[in-house]
Amino acid sequence: MKKVIVFLAAAAFALQVNAQTTPEKVMDKDVPTAVSGTFKKAHPNASMISWKKMDGKYAAEYDENSTKTWSVYDASGKLVETKVKIKESEAPQAVVDYANNNHKDILGKDYYKITDAKGVVTYAYKANDKKLIFDSKGNYIKTEDCKD
Repeated sequence: MKKVIVFLAAAAFALQVNAQTTPEKVMDKDVPTAVSGTFKKAHPNASMISWKKMDGKYAAEYDENSTKTWSVYDASGKLVETKVKIKESEAPQAVVDYANNNHKDILGKDYYKITDAKGVVTYAYKANDKKLIFDSKGNYIKTEDCKD
C-alpha cells in the first residue's frame, strides 16, 4: 500500500511540474494590458499574432516583415527576450558546422537568433525535440528540451 501511495504522489508531482512548464495558449483578451500595450507599441506592423503563457511569462508569436518572430514579456510588460527565425546563412558558421556534424540526419533545421533584455545575443537550432543553444560566436552552451 505504501508503494502505491508513493507512486501516486510522484505521479501527481510530475503532472504539476509538467503543467508549469508547458506553454498554454492564451486568448488576446486574457493577455494583461501592460503586456499587450507594450507589444503593440513595439510591433505596430505585426500580423498573425498568437499568445502563449508559460511560467508566468507571455510569449507573442507573430510575423513581422515576413519573418517569424517571438517576443516574451513578464506579467508587467517588460521584455524578457526576442527570438527571430533566421536562415542557415545568417547563423554563425560554427553553429551550422555543429548542426551538420552532430545532426546530419535532420533535414531542414530551424535556426534562431535570440536577444535577451540586456542585448545579449545567442543562437539556437532545433534537432527533433531538443533545442541547442550557442553563444554569439557560435560556441555550444547547452541543450534544452523543446517546450513549444
